[in-house]
Amino acid sequence: MSKTKLGVILGGMSTENAVSILSANSILKNLDKEKYEIFPIYIDEEGKWFEYFLDNKERKIGQKVENIEPITNVFEYLKQLEVVFPVLHGLYGEDGTIQGLLELLKIPYVGCKVLASSIGMDKVYTKIVFEKARIKSS
Repeated sequence: MSKTKLGVILGGMSTENAVSILSANSILKNLDKEKYEIFPIYIDEEGKWFEYFLDNKERKIGQKVENIEPITNVFEYLKQLEVVFPVLHGLYGEDGTIQGLLELLKIPYVGCKVLASSIGMDKVYTKIVFEKARIKSS
């Protein structure tokens, strides 16, 4: 049985870059290596994309990411994947941006679609949608 090519995207241009790295490392450590061929992808604070080579070290918040190589063609790199697990926090990750990119490339991904992600990031719009749907919010 062949393994599913799974991309795990971490880091990002958000102020929550360091938290994303910790979240993703926990996920990467617990993925079934028999089922998935794992492609960790790191995005730095400036928006540059890198292949991330796991070193199995315990990471501390704010610790610099090492063992990375630049990805020269992000679109082609992503197109080799069968599914993506975005583990990005904040802007450019939870706001529908990365989801939109993956939609355009026709790559399935884990999590909410573009609209739900973008509305969920904006609490004012979330409350408006809840109100229109007659869902009580606090």
